[in-house]
Amino acid sequence: MRLPRCRGSWLAAMGLALLVAEAAGAGNLTVAPTRIDLAPERAGGSVTLENNDSQPTLVQVETFAWKRTPLTNDLEPTRELVAVPPVFELAPGARQIIRVALRQPHTSQTEAAYRLVITEVPPPGGGGGVRFALRLSLPVFATPPGAVARPQWRLQRDGSALRLELANLGFAHLLVQRLRLSAAGRSQEFDQPTYVLAGQRHAWTLALPVAAGGTVELAAETSLGPFTDTLAAQGG
Repeated sequence: MRLPRCRGSWLAAMGLALLVAEAAGAGNLTVAPTRIDLAPERAGGSVTLENNDSQPTLVQVETFAWKRTPLTNDLEPTRELVAVPPVFELAPGARQIIRVALRQPHTSQTEAAYRLVITEVPPPGGGGGVRFALRLSLPVFATPPGAVARPQWRLQRDGSALRLELANLGFAHLLVQRLRLSAAGRSQEFDQPTYVLAGQRHAWTLALPVAAGGTVELAAETSLGPFTDTLAAQGG
């Protein structure tokens, strides 16, 4: 059987496809853990996929290089990371261990980031209705010894727009789990976990009444721990 390859059109809509698939009951796959960390002394890892549905399902596993942010529109197929088995059928209630490993040792001082994409392949036909494939996208990090994130926060005003900008000047990723910003008696929260890869940037658009020369109180929960600061808006 020839399986479809994962390419740009669905990669750009992966987040939406996940939500639609779950809402439509396209599958009931669970995976643990939800990320894999590799290191020189730990060149391989694994996740366990379980089929909680009453029907068997065909699964395809692929690996992608993840070089920028956001994660859904810039993934590139890679042979640097191998995943086995690449294709398998999972019976109802069954579990399958998926093993991943680097083909060559990671020698750069900067962390390498990948995505392990697990796709449920719908059966042909389907009998009277659209069935969406369920796709799970898991981060995989190959982190050199001593590599850490180094966040730099900035509040930038561009005309009427106000943005919180985060530059990661370090050699490993930063995970921002939650943000809370407060100004002039109002607050705004962001609770969507966001990865900022080594050497990359991310920005959040704010809707706070901050006058010229005003400040914003920042409280962030990150993979480096909690962070608080008072930021003054820059720009005009």
